Amino acid sequence: MHDPLPPGSLLFNRYCIAGLAGQGQFGLTYLAQDQKRFEERCIVKEFAPPHHNADLLEMQRQSFHRSAATLYELQHSQIPRFNILFAQENRLYLVRDYIVGKSYGALLTERQAEGQSFSQAEVLHLMLRSLPVLTYLHRAELIHQNISPHSLILRHHDQLPVLIDFGLIKQLVIQLQLHPLPSDATIGNGYEASELSNGGKPTASADLYSLAATAIALLTGKTPQELYNRWKHTLDWDSEIELQPDFARILKQMLHPNPHKRFGSAMQVSRALEPIATAILHSSHSLQAATAAVPAPQPQIQAPLPSWRMPSPQLPSPASANFPVDGASSAQPSFRPLFEPSQPPRFHKADPSRESPKPYRHKPKGKRSSGDIRASALLVGAVALLAIAVSFRTLNWVQTQPLPTKAPTTNASTTVSKDAPNLEARPTQPTREAVSPEKASLDSLKERQKDLGIDFQFVSNLTDEVFYTKHPDLKGKPISAASQPELQNEWAGMGTDLLSKLESLIPETRGKLGTYQRSDYDKWLAPGNGASLNARELNVLVNKRFGDLFPDQKGKTLSPKTFGQVWYAIAQEELKKLKP
Repeated sequence: MHDPLPPGSLLFNRYCIAGLAGQGQFGLTYLAQDQKRFEERCIVKEFAPPHHNADLLEMQRQSFHRSAATLYELQHSQIPRFNILFAQENRLYLVRDYIVGKSYGALLTERQAEGQSFSQAEVLHLMLRSLPVLTYLHRAELIHQNISPHSLILRHHDQLPVLIDFGLIKQLVIQLQLHPLPSDATIGNGYEASELSNGGKPTASADLYSLAATAIALLTGKTPQELYNRWKHTLDWDSEIELQPDFARILKQMLHPNPHKRFGSAMQVSRALEPIATAILHSSHSLQAATAAVPAPQPQIQAPLPSWRMPSPQLPSPASANFPVDGASSAQPSFRPLFEPSQPPRFHKADPSRESPKPYRHKPKGKRSSGDIRASALLVGAVALLAIAVSFRTLNWVQTQPLPTKAPTTNASTTVSKDAPNLEARPTQPTREAVSPEKASLDSLKERQKDLGIDFQFVSNLTDEVFYTKHPDLKGKPISAASQPELQNEWAGMGTDLLSKLESLIPETRGKLGTYQRSDYDKWLAPGNGASLNARELNVLVNKRFGDLFPDQKGKTLSPKTFGQVWYAIAQEELKKLKP
């Protein structure tokens, strides 16, 4: 086993290692900070192939990406995002999101030290919150294969379970020989269904078995190996605990040794649990156990403040930090489906299951103190004074500005800026006719555009797309500032909002908006141009950043003349960031 990377090591010119978070037979796991994303924490999994052949390493990396493509497309709030797999110094590194919280395995260990285990209500809560995640995975034709108390993290900020440590990762490590492993290494962790142990094909019912085995372990404090009856090929747990009869029946069906006699889907289990959930979770004793018995795990490392306010705090060393178990897992868009270069960028709609309901908890209503009331009154007064001052300054500015020149109405013969070749004439936009605050807003927009170095024709095209998407009935109709000033203001406001988002681009790429072509993208990724990642990996990074800027574009095909230009600009920036 090679030595772990020391704290401060920089990987991929981006990920700064904070310390070792875990070590297992499938590789080392580090906690790191992403220096290109406001020092966000992330998990970096290291694999050390038993060879020193650079060409073979690249083949292994590409094979991993092809086989694990589904993982990069997952979009669920209870599944960490997988970001990128890259090679450096004959090692492979897989990066995923970091989850602040503790695994149920760690929480169970803490309970057992006090002679306790999880209550019936707590376990039912875990199942009700995990089953929708499994429904999402199974609809995507992905089986987790590795559910256990250690692959479920109780997230700190919302007390929801998060699934980590996918079995597919371990499977690929074994198949592609990404890391030295014992000859008898398997994906299983003792919680897998018997058919998987015998080499059977993973199915949805296998995940349901593992979830039920996890539930029994949390209830009894014993592992499946301790409860397994080798004569009956089942788990003997009835004598260990007393459960509500219907709940016990559901668990037994999920744990049936014959996969065909289990529930057919996670949705079926959810429906079976619903009738008993109210009785268990809202009984006074169970409710107290569900809300008070599980102490909210405190984050072991405070999240860094935004870099524009103050420098991020230094992460403590692994020895003093006592990293949460998430960091010790063996295997968290892109959030989004990957854009294939052969077609325009496209985002899939996020799964509605991302909107996870809150846990079953009662939050006591706090009483507002007299200090709160006085503070609120002072705040309201200050805001009112500020609004009056801003209104006065704005009115004075508008009255003192020179009259703007009349903007031409747009039609098929509109002159296109020489900085934006090959752009189609933009659709007819609001006609600006009279000197008014609306014209002042338009002038302000133009000044802002000039300051940012962005071609106004491109800004107009982009704003038109957003405006006419909201008002499709107005497309092609001139709008009079005298009769419809609110629409003029709305158009200018949309343009201002777009410029605020485009400001995040560097000046070099902002100045090229409107001129990017598909041939530029192909040239960036062509062999010999020094690109440090392939098209699929680049798309993961670009889609993630683009989606953060324009979440309303999810599920839409991007026009190469408008939002597609922004996508290409981000792609160029991401490639530039990764160059040494």
